[in-house]
Amino acid sequence: MKKILYTIGLCLLAASCSDDYKDWGNPLSNAQEALAKPFPATAVAAIDVKDLTDESVQFFTSELASQYDEVDYTITLYNADSTKTADIKADAYGNVSVEELQAAIGTIYGFKPTERTVPFTITAIVKDKGVAYKMVSSGTITLTPKAPIIEAAYYYVGASNGWSDTDQTYKLVNGGGDVYEDPVFAVTIPAPVDENGARVDNWFKLAPESAYTREEGFWGGDMVGAAVNGQSDLEGSFIVGKNDEVAQAFCIGTADDEALYYRLEFNMLDQTYKVTAVGFNEYIYEIGNESGWGTNHALAGNGSGQYVGFYYLNGEFKFKPNEDNWDGDFEKVEGTAYEGTISANGNSNVDAPETGFYKIDVDLAAMTYKLTAITSVSIIGNGGDWNTDIELTYNEQGGFWEAYTELAAGEFKFRANHDWAVNWGGTLDDLQQDGANLSVAEAGKYFIRLFLGCPGQQRCTISSFGEFVYEIGNESGWSTSHALLGNGAGQYSGIYYLNGEYKFKPNADNWEGDYERVDGDDYAGTLTPDGSGNVGSAATGMYKIDVDLAAMTYQLTALTSIGIIGNGGDWNNDIELTYNAEAGCMEVTTELAAGEFKFRANHDWAINWGGSFENLSQDGSNLSVAEAGTYKVQLFLSYAGKHYCTITKQ
Repeated sequence: MKKILYTIGLCLLAASCSDDYKDWGNPLSNAQEALAKPFPATAVAAIDVKDLTDESVQFFTSELASQYDEVDYTITLYNADSTKTADIKADAYGNVSVEELQAAIGTIYGFKPTERTVPFTITAIVKDKGVAYKMVSSGTITLTPKAPIIEAAYYYVGASNGWSDTDQTYKLVNGGGDVYEDPVFAVTIPAPVDENGARVDNWFKLAPESAYTREEGFWGGDMVGAAVNGQSDLEGSFIVGKNDEVAQAFCIGTADDEALYYRLEFNMLDQTYKVTAVGFNEYIYEIGNESGWGTNHALAGNGSGQYVGFYYLNGEFKFKPNEDNWDGDFEKVEGTAYEGTISANGNSNVDAPETGFYKIDVDLAAMTYKLTAITSVSIIGNGGDWNTDIELTYNEQGGFWEAYTELAAGEFKFRANHDWAVNWGGTLDDLQQDGANLSVAEAGKYFIRLFLGCPGQQRCTISSFGEFVYEIGNESGWSTSHALLGNGAGQYSGIYYLNGEYKFKPNADNWEGDYERVDGDDYAGTLTPDGSGNVGSAATGMYKIDVDLAAMTYQLTALTSIGIIGNGGDWNNDIELTYNAEAGCMEVTTELAAGEFKFRANHDWAINWGGSFENLSQDGSNLSVAEAGTYKVQLFLSYAGKHYCTITKQ
């Protein structure tokens, strides 16, 4: 249904070729304006750009062209709250360029193909006998931009994943925003190889996310592909259509090129693509004896094959390109524990260096490795003193460098080996080599934890309440600091075996700022810092230890029993564990039925542990063994998040 559009008054813009202005009743000078005359116009009911085949389309009709010598139209489109506008020109008959209309809709609403009611104003400049007048009309029109349907994600399907219709390893995603405002989807894929590891041609298509659930089956619907089978251009246009009938396969990256990876970028709005050959991964990984060969330590690359990271080493190690598998791992060809050459799919681990912390450099362009010992990490610049270092100590258990020290208000940095060759600054959340100075706003005593790894993953925490405080006492001959984990608000907790006198301290490696008892008894009371006496003397046994530095209090809860509950469906009777001082764990060898169980203390559910064998937590889910039998159970308790158990069938 057509809409007859009338306007409210707007300002007169009329100007003749000689710069004269004229009201509809009286001419005006250049310094004045008058209300513009409204004019009637009839807009079309709706325009759906995808249905248009001509270069122009009629937006409205008006009789002005037959009434005046000249008419010039400008249409202004508005979004719903008029915060965005876009102008397009119309000819004397109300026709507009389809291309300009599409662009204008995109400017104010984006290109999502949604039908919208769009407010607009038509401004007409008409000339009558050499005098120009401004006339306006306004209203709304239904507009729908032309755009393909863009799904939330797409998946690479091809030679690199065996053309699997279930594997979703290589997922193309955009930046996380609206897919029509951010329509570029990207992924990095490895160069495909055959079962013998030999390079093969990289044939592929993209599957939309819906392909995995659609009724017509994965291969029965539309795919993203090439117009011509085997299209090999590194950039160009793609096509969306029925698999094989319309969407053919790309063949980008051949078996004889040297790229290790390919970066695929598909603009789902413009329907264009770009492929970039990548020679080196973003990361490679060190793995070794320091973690029992169980943890991958990332080394960050610079895009040219050089990688770096900072880690604690203790024994043999090697490198590998993938975090989740050993394919193509790099092993020593020749050299020492500290420097040498490597090759892919080698046979030998790199020799064990002296236990310690190292800067690890790997150059995959030259296939070399090098270790630089980090013998000290320190704070430099405190209070404007750029000549004196405040030493940090490496906490092997926590995996960080730490100190509890006075800091003056102002700037400082971290550095290694009392030298500027390796230094870190920038921001606390993202420490970088040669980064800007860090700072604290107020002078005070701070707990500092420095987490080193690879660029992009290095950070530090500086707080009045450290991540840990430590119990130390007679149970270890005053030689071992036991970490109590904090919650950031000053409350710390851990579970340890005690045997006699003990105290608490903020640093694992020194006694500075340690706490002594003010009042209370051996098991509960208040604390003061920088004390000299021990806190208490506990009867031999396991305890839950709680320290509140906000309230300066401590409390020990005796764990008089720790047992297994639930064995064989019996949730009423505990199988008791006993403490093994040499192994530092609670243990028992017992018959376990197939099924679920948990650990708990004091025959009560107030303190219980479940979850997984590797990470036991308070109130965690039930544990289980698959087969009945005799098992040796060892339960290692320390601080929250670090409880674990081993269960070995005998």
